[in-house]
Amino acid sequence: MMHASKRASNFVIFGISAAVAIGVGVLAYEPIRDAPNTDRVGRGVEPAHTSPRCQEADRATVAQLAAFLERNRPEDAAILECAIYTLNMARRHCLYEWKGRSLEDYQWLSHWLSEHS
Repeated sequence: MMHASKRASNFVIFGISAAVAIGVGVLAYEPIRDAPNTDRVGRGVEPAHTSPRCQEADRATVAQLAAFLERNRPEDAAILECAIYTLNMARRHCLYEWKGRSLEDYQWLSHWLSEHS
């Protein structure tokens, strides 16, 4: 009997602590007034400005990746994971205007997909 009452008292203590923490959080919450509005209703996303070389390399690599995806084999999961990661990095490098690095990423990815096709 002592064991059950100790467990019940632990639950009560936990419940009270959680309620107090939530209450303090609610009372202390104050929105950041200088932050940009994150409401996306009715707002469009502006396309990023990338170089024509990056756009061309991206289109070619995505087409190659799409052809690779058509075979859809379970053993390709690791290859696809690496390919998608590299594609995202190449795109990020294009956005940062690191064209040399991004083009190297696209070239490596094209070679990687060719090796595994």
